[in-house]
Amino acid sequence: MTSPAQPPAKPGIQDLASRIYVELVGRAFLRTDNTAVIKPDAAELAKLSIQLAETFRKQEVAANAAAGPQNIGYKVDLADMAKWEK
Repeated sequence: MTSPAQPPAKPGIQDLASRIYVELVGRAFLRTDNTAVIKPDAAELAKLSIQLAETFRKQEVAANAAAGPQNIGYKVDLADMAKWEK
């Protein structure tokens, strides 16, 4: 049984996903009796890393947009700008 192919990640997301993957693998790595065992499947960790990176970037963009300057209730017309030059 094959899993559905995921679309390629964006370059910024790929870097973040790889960092998340390394962290997840490092935390899932077990050493028992001089053998290395990764408890969860590495492919599943990779998929999870990409999903987490995409979600993080979406929330980062939303947070940055909310933190930026907002002109709520202000309307500036060309006539207003002409008054500034006087």
